[in-house]
Amino acid sequence: MIFALLFIFVAAFPVDLFRIDETYKLLIHISLRTLILVYYIYICFVNRINIFKFYNLKRLLLFLPFLLACFSNLIAFGLDGGHFASVTMTPGYLSLFIIFHFLGAIVEEFLFRLFIQSALVRVGSIKRIIYGATIFALFHLLNMVNISTVDGLVTILIQVAYSFGLGILLGFVYEYTYSLPACILLHFAFNFFNTVLYQYMGCVTSNFAFYLTAVVIALVLVAYTFLIYWFVLRRNDRYFKE
Repeated sequence: MIFALLFIFVAAFPVDLFRIDETYKLLIHISLRTLILVYYIYICFVNRINIFKFYNLKRLLLFLPFLLACFSNLIAFGLDGGHFASVTMTPGYLSLFIIFHFLGAIVEEFLFRLFIQSALVRVGSIKRIIYGATIFALFHLLNMVNISTVDGLVTILIQVAYSFGLGILLGFVYEYTYSLPACILLHFAFNFFNTVLYQYMGCVTSNFAFYLTAVVIALVLVAYTFLIYWFVLRRNDRYFKE
């Protein structure tokens, strides 16, 4: 509960109320995420939780196709023949933006995979993944704190929807490999290519191409996930015992 409350405080911190430059706002967010990360690492150290190990790299190779989801926006841009808008990020701001998203990926994976999903010991693995993804998606509603328009609300709801899909993907990887670094890297890759790089390049894509690409990639990954479950995980009681 304390872990979740700390995350809510950081995620919902009303930094937009301060009349300061965007760079300073980003620095505040980075500072808060760094503090909560230090606390999470301290808790893991006290409880002797190994958080840095890559468990069985051969198993991780099964999930390489999931990287396809990290490029959905760029793929949509390429297929749509979109255009580039003016780039507004300076190199300094871009560096802070990357750090911000990297810290976000670390903090969120600590909370949702290591703390929450691992705590759901009374249910089977499939339910743990679904419950964890649902909680992960609902937490993104906290972004509504800084929203004041209908378009902004729609954007948040879309974010909640794809966060659920990302939560399923990450939960699936964690349940089978128990490798927190793998989840962090996949989460950061998703944020970097679909958000940071996409915005930095000034990519503009039509809504139709954006949604169509997202749906097609989601269906492909769902089919691939089913194949992994059916041919590999279904027989492994250690990981998927219901």
